[in-house]
Amino acid sequence: MQILSLNFLMYTVGGIWRPIKWCSSGLKVLYNIFTILVLLSLYFLVLTQFLDIVLIVDNIDDFTTNSLMLLTIVAVCCKATLVVVRRNAIINLVRMLLKDPYKLRDADEMAIQRKFDTFIRSYSIKYSLLCTTSLTGVTIGSVLNIIQGYLPYRVWLPYDSNIATMFWITSMQQIISLIFATVINVGTETLISGFILQTCAQIEIFQNRLHKLMINQTTAYMKQSLASSCKGTSIFSEYIRHHLKIYEYAKTVNIIFNPIFFVQFFSSIIVLCTSVYYLSQHITESGSATFIVYTIGMFVQIYIYCWSGNEAILKSTSVGDVIYQLDWHLLSVSEKKDLLMIMIRTTIPIKFTSSFLITLSHESYSNILKTSYSAFNLLQRS
Repeated sequence: MQILSLNFLMYTVGGIWRPIKWCSSGLKVLYNIFTILVLLSLYFLVLTQFLDIVLIVDNIDDFTTNSLMLLTIVAVCCKATLVVVRRNAIINLVRMLLKDPYKLRDADEMAIQRKFDTFIRSYSIKYSLLCTTSLTGVTIGSVLNIIQGYLPYRVWLPYDSNIATMFWITSMQQIISLIFATVINVGTETLISGFILQTCAQIEIFQNRLHKLMINQTTAYMKQSLASSCKGTSIFSEYIRHHLKIYEYAKTVNIIFNPIFFVQFFSSIIVLCTSVYYLSQHITESGSATFIVYTIGMFVQIYIYCWSGNEAILKSTSVGDVIYQLDWHLLSVSEKKDLLMIMIRTTIPIKFTSSFLITLSHESYSNILKTSYSAFNLLQRS
């Protein structure tokens, strides 16, 4: 897969995406076993942390720190499970972009696609570095806990963790699980936003085709070529289909990843307010630096979704302005009707929603921050 190759590579490293080229039955079986082990490790960590909160935790500080980790891992489990279950749908989504009318036709369209691919790759690397910084701090803290004789993270275990062998096995399992969780998280955020930005790329390609078509129409008008004018009519109907296909692609992306949007937004609101609350109470402690980086990462994580969704809204509504600026007097009546059909469609922008509750946009991001701040004030007063 050439499209979003770096993001799929992250998934492969994270253990939830077997490369399509691995057709050998032996490789399939080995990677499927690897995927099962990764998922079981994550689920085990979630279960033991949840039981620790229910059975052992008896103060607000422990509850806050454990809840942050628990919600993060729960979100990762949901993301990993959905990607594994909907693997074929994601593959078909990528293949869709390689077929007509999405298929690139000339050097200009290749340049547009390359611009978006480069941007997606660039911010994926930057976001990976941010998460790696956070993971490094958490890992150092985990190692210090192990040196002092404690498990990296508080959990309830059905066996005695004081036995040296079980202690080391559990410690390694927790650290490795967190590493895989981070890779899966980064891969999911960058992959989904990459798919959303592919919508923007297709819209820009569509606009480029409209400009070129008008240039051809102008040339035909100057030459008074009836044949070229008739050809233009059929091309306009093709452009209407392309425009509708872009909306169909965006709808498919939303259907596939809609559960992730819901889980991410729900968990982010809770995590943001609790992490800020915890920092306000323990800002002077030595471990607060890790929480600061973690909180910044959560702000960036949810912003990536909202920013990419907002870009899709702006791009889809800009098509009407581009059409309005065309030379309408050069067009026939049927061609004008075709353009009007496209303009009417652009009055309903492309939106990516979280179970129809939240639309990915800058406004939603502001609302999340306000909600988190309100919840923070409530916690502080109580």
